[in-house]
Amino acid sequence: FNDNLSIEKYNQFHSLVLKELLRVSKIVFYNIQIVTGSKRSIFKMIGDFNEQLKDIIVWDKGVAQPAMQKQVLNRQTEFILIFETDYPISRQFKYANFERGTLNDLWDIKRDISTNKNHNATFPINLIRKILINFTNENDIIYDPFMGTGTTAIASLIEKRKFIGSEIDKDYTDFANNRVLNYKSQTKLF
Repeated sequence: FNDNLSIEKYNQFHSLVLKELLRVSKIVFYNIQIVTGSKRSIFKMIGDFNEQLKDIIVWDKGVAQPAMQKQVLNRQTEFILIFETDYPISRQFKYANFERGTLNDLWDIKRDISTNKNHNATFPINLIRKILINFTNENDIIYDPFMGTGTTAIASLIEKRKFIGSEIDKDYTDFANNRVLNYKSQTKLF
């Protein structure tokens, strides 16, 4: 898989993924980082899906990655776009567990050290857990269309959710499956 796509193909790919996610789920969390190649597409997606876009969380990763070019801001944040199919005109979430005034739209969650030397763009497990705790219930089914090294799967197990994941890279799939098996067979608390 080559993610070095033109803006049109990048937008087409992510728009198709979002349409399918919104078809099968009432609430979708879509993490995306603004970089040179994705900036226009992200803003277009926000416009194209404005009816379902409930809110945007800004994830502060704690450390900015150095820009690859001169005169470009270092990127320390990523967006988590939250889409909900029910009650789209309101900012009020139909599917949420947090109390009024207790959850902000800026999440300061440091990146974890990657569990896989070949995959440096892994999510911190606490980011996924925060989403699960505040927007899902025990035994809900969580779907991650880009499972990678299995962080969503592990967070789902910790928070007593079921999970389904898709991944096109066999090495990541094998790594994620082993990670889940190791977690399930763990006899000590970590």
